[in-house]
Order: sequence, then structure tokens, then C-alpha cells
Amino acid sequence: MDRVIEKPRRSPLQLALVGMAALAALLVAWQLWARAGTSRLKVDTSRMTTAVVEKGLFREYYPFEGRVEPATSVYLDVEGGGRVEQIFVEGGQYIEEGQLILKFSNPQAQRSAIETETRLLETLDIQRNTEFNRAQSTLLLQEQLLNLEHEINDVEAKFRRYDALMKNPNSPISQEEYELTRDQLKYLKDRRELMLERMRQEEIISARQLEQAKKSIVRLTENLGLLEQIVKSLEVRAPISGHLSTISAEVGQNIQPGQRIGQIDLLDEFKIRTSIDQAYSTRVSSGTTGHVLIDGRAWDVTVSKVYPEVQQNVFQADVVFTGEVPATLRRGQTVTVELSFSSPSESLIVARGGFYQHTAGRWVYLVAPDGRSARRMDVRLGRQNPRQVEVLEGLREGDRIVVSGYDTYNNVDELQFKEPL
Repeated sequence: MDRVIEKPRRSPLQLALVGMAALAALLVAWQLWARAGTSRLKVDTSRMTTAVVEKGLFREYYPFEGRVEPATSVYLDVEGGGRVEQIFVEGGQYIEEGQLILKFSNPQAQRSAIETETRLLETLDIQRNTEFNRAQSTLLLQEQLLNLEHEINDVEAKFRRYDALMKNPNSPISQEEYELTRDQLKYLKDRRELMLERMRQEEIISARQLEQAKKSIVRLTENLGLLEQIVKSLEVRAPISGHLSTISAEVGQNIQPGQRIGQIDLLDEFKIRTSIDQAYSTRVSSGTTGHVLIDGRAWDVTVSKVYPEVQQNVFQADVVFTGEVPATLRRGQTVTVELSFSSPSESLIVARGGFYQHTAGRWVYLVAPDGRSARRMDVRLGRQNPRQVEVLEGLREGDRIVVSGYDTYNNVDELQFKEPL
């Protein structure tokens, strides 16, 4: 009779070991399959730059080029113009307020001033004659009116006596004498009314003539004032004390009215005229702070004025010092202004390099711990400044990445280094 042979039963430990072996086999098979689908490139590390991700203070800022200018400048714009006769001061000199800089000649303006002054004097004479004649005429008419009033009073008294006598039937006055007296009285009264009307009309006419003369005098006086100002402007004098930085005029040159011939600068205060890319137009405003690197030191500055005009994708802003001013500052000096767009804050950061232009901050090459390779890793980077980039996702403190340019790597998945880093 056959005997049933029982199979030996495996222990839990044996089953666990078998499972782990199977899992390891699957993992090795998956790695072999994954590596078979990974693109690789062997690269030389001699020109490669890497950086370590670390925690630190991050400040968002950007550098802009600026030019040192005087904080206050007064431009010399010609008022009347003319031919340059003589130049008394050259550019680059310090001048005092009121000092003569140059002198023009303008015969036309001088001749016009003389003619206008002559017309003004003639008009003043006409006004004086009109007022004199008016006074004489008024006195004469008043005298005539006075005599006429006296005559009217005499005839009126005579007529009243005749009128009373005519009521008597035995009046010694004839009807003809009575009527002649009555008619004479009426004539004299009508003559008085005519004289009064004449006086009123002459008053109106004289008043109009005087008003016209006064207007002419005012107009001629204003014109004469302007011409005298033009003649006076033929001598260009310094409106303030300062440094005459430029003088754009030569003896014999004809200068047009409004033409700018020079500039006087006050050199006790300076500003920095900064050119800024229009991409930052919404981030730069009056009060934006920053600093300027001069003589190896950072000097605090702030934006005092932003100019709205944009030319060739660039706008300008004036930056002034908020504290000490460098003693070596000079007009025309070129400096770099770093404007801050955020306060310093604790962040995960990494050095900025050429990789950012290639990947736009979406992925990096993460260096393996053994330093023999680097694999492509998706990341999310945030704010940046010229030296650092803020890390938001995908990297940890202590990770090392390739920060030099990626242009020659063809976007492969893995870089294999010829020499370990």
C-alpha cells in the first residue's frame, strides 16, 4: 500500500525572504527598463558651475544704469536773440549771480524800442493837448452860458412887467413890444438849451478822445516795456551763482529767441538720472528705495521722480541720496543703482546662473550625491535678483544643482560626468 508523502511547509521567514527577492527582482527590472528609456550625455565638468540650495535672506532687486547730475540746474534760454558780440565767461567756470556772461546786438529791437518810445511821447503830448483844449473850451462855454443866463434873467423880468401892464386896458405897452419881448425870451431860452447840449456833446467827445489816448498810452507802455526787456536781455547775466557747465555760443553767431545757450548747475546736491526698462514701470514709483555701490560701499537712495515718457522701451527716473553722499561724486559719473522691490525675508535660495534663461525656472539638473551625474528635475522657482533665485518647490536645502548654461546638453534626462564633482 502506497504511503502519502507530505510536502514540507515553508516558514513565514522563508516566505518573507522569497517576497523580498521577488520585489528586488522587479525593482531591478524596472530600473533597467527606465534606464533603457533615459537619454544621457557624457559631459566635461571643467566649465560647469554648480550651486547648493540653502536657506537665507532673499531680497528682490534689480540693477539699473544711472548718470550723476546736479539736483538743481538753471538753463539759459535766449529771450530776444541776436548776434553774439562778446563772450565774457567760458564754460566750466564758477560764476556769481548777476555776472555778465555774454552780450548780443540786435539793431532791429533797439530801433523798435526807440520808435515805440517816440510814439509814446507823441501820444502823451496829444493827451495833454486834448485835456488842455477841453479845459479851455469848457471855460469858454461856461462863460458864454453865464452871460446868457444873465441876459435871460433881464428879459424875463422885463417880460413879466409887460405881461402885468398888458392886463390894464390903458397899458402904455403896445402889443408889438409885448410880443417882441416874449419872442426874445423864448429865443434866449432855446439858445441856452442848445449851449447846454453842446457842452454835453463836447464832454462826451473829449472823454472818448482821452479814453483812446489812455488806451494807446497803456498799449505803447506795455510794448515799450517788452522792447526794453528784449534790449536788456541782450546782456545775458547769471540768474544764480553756480557752475557754468556749458556755453553754446560763438562770437558772430546769430542766436534765435528761445534757443538754449547754457546751463548753470548747483554742485552742492546731486541726483542720479536712471534709465529703467519699461517692464518695471509698474514697480518703480516715487519712494522706491535702493542703494548705489560707490567706492566699495552701498549708499542709500530713493526714487524722487518718475518720468512717464517711454522711449525705446526705456523710461527714466530721478534717484536721490537719503543719507550721506559720497565725497567722490562727480557730475557725469556713471553708477549702478540697485532698486529694491521687496524687503529681506527668509527663503530657500540658490545662486542664479545661465540655466534660468534655458529652462525659465521650470526644471534643473540635480547633482547626484556621489557627484558623478545629474538628473533632470522639475522645480518651481519664484522671485529672482541678479545673484539669486527663490526656490518654491522641487528642491531641498543641501541639494546641489548645475547653474551654468544648458544650451549644449540637448535637454537630455541625465548628465554623466567624465570626472566626479
